[in-house]
Amino acid sequence: MKDPKNVKRGRRARQRGAELQRQAVRMAKDAGLDAYNRDRGGAQHEQGDIEIEGHYYGCKRRTRIAQWLKPEKQEEGVVIREDRGKPYIVLDYEYFVNLLSIMKELADEQ
Repeated sequence: MKDPKNVKRGRRARQRGAELQRQAVRMAKDAGLDAYNRDRGGAQHEQGDIEIEGHYYGCKRRTRIAQWLKPEKQEEGVVIREDRGKPYIVLDYEYFVNLLSIMKELADEQ
């Protein structure tokens, strides 16, 4: 049976989400990382939409992202936190993938 949350979501919205997943995996692979799209065919995976180097990530695509979430000035990222929550960081994806690639190279040297 189809997930009721996805039934209301339109075809184009699902296509846009799948495009983001494919783009994220392709960029990670281009950086020399092991990356996989786990959300093929609308399957809902508990751990995440994509897998990069054994770690799972969700992909969220929106028409607009709040401006306060985007880095400004000379910032590389933005640290965010909700009240009584833990902090997260918003980074440019290409920058993040490059960091993972560097970490992989350093681990491979050891």
